[in-house]
Amino acid sequence: MIMILLLSGLNGFAQEKISLLSDFMYTRRDLPRYEEMKKEKDPQKLAALLIEFMKERPINRLVPFIIQDYQAAIVVHLNKKEWDRVISMADAMMAVLPTEKAVDQAIKEGDVTVVDNNVVEFNKQVQAARQAMQQAILTAYYSSGNWPKAAEIQERLLAAAPSLQGVQLLAEIYLQMQNFDKYVENAQKIMKESPVTQPLGFSTAYQVARIHLQRNNLPAATEIYRSLMNAYGDKLPEGLTAAQWNPERVIGYTLLAQEPYRSKDYAKAIELFERVLKADPSNGDAYYYIGMCRWQTSGQDSAVEPFARSVVLNGATAANARQYLEQIYKAKNNDSLEGLDAVLAKAKAALGR
Repeated sequence: MIMILLLSGLNGFAQEKISLLSDFMYTRRDLPRYEEMKKEKDPQKLAALLIEFMKERPINRLVPFIIQDYQAAIVVHLNKKEWDRVISMADAMMAVLPTEKAVDQAIKEGDVTVVDNNVVEFNKQVQAARQAMQQAILTAYYSSGNWPKAAEIQERLLAAAPSLQGVQLLAEIYLQMQNFDKYVENAQKIMKESPVTQPLGFSTAYQVARIHLQRNNLPAATEIYRSLMNAYGDKLPEGLTAAQWNPERVIGYTLLAQEPYRSKDYAKAIELFERVLKADPSNGDAYYYIGMCRWQTSGQDSAVEPFARSVVLNGATAANARQYLEQIYKAKNNDSLEGLDAVLAKAKAALGR
């Protein structure tokens, strides 16, 4: 009877499964095989051995080390700009990485024992490995200018691990694709996290504003320029000179002046158009609108000088400025334009022309 009990115990022990994530499997089965593979110095041969190992033993505690070695082999092809090879290698590794469903099945079948947090940690390691491979694929697509594929991969990576840096990269990819709707969608997320007083927030807001201008969406462009002018109306954005930023001040203050001009808040409109002239003293349109505002607030005589300067500068509004200037001058000089040349000459001298 004692012998029967002993034999039964031995048989029971022999049939008991040892967890694939146990210390026993790690030290007795997987680690020796891995150390033997590491003796291979050829990166491509080592990569092939690692793939074979993962095919045979997809659930193992060496995943982080295997991925690290496999990435080193991929980097060789990245440096050689062998993009197709990078993609095929990364795809091959992702094909042999175990899914969470496979791990769950292994638990049900007794191949994996849940101890402490071991399964959760293993799944995290596999997810990180999968993301590393997708990152390699993304690098290949991005570097080769395959923007649609790069966007597809980055959308996937961002969904798995949201980050401001990831949104920034995705926005850049969509900008390269000239998919401005998707760019603006992601840029708005960046601007929520990074104000215009920071380099990333500034560059993003500026790009969005330019897109709105190209699309003739003036209300949207005006709102962004409002924030830019509030931040940099009297100072320079980091890395820009006055010569580089002044044209943007002109656009910004010109847009901002339209609202008070239309609502007949002429004092505010004049203030903003004078800011335009501070950035660009040769802006004939600003002189024209200042003339129009003065005409409404201080009478015709006060409009003569800005109208004359607008005519001299010969911008888009010069023809209208001349029409109003002649109208005012005729009204004061018996319907004659005699002497108007002297007014224009004075304006020309004041402008240093």
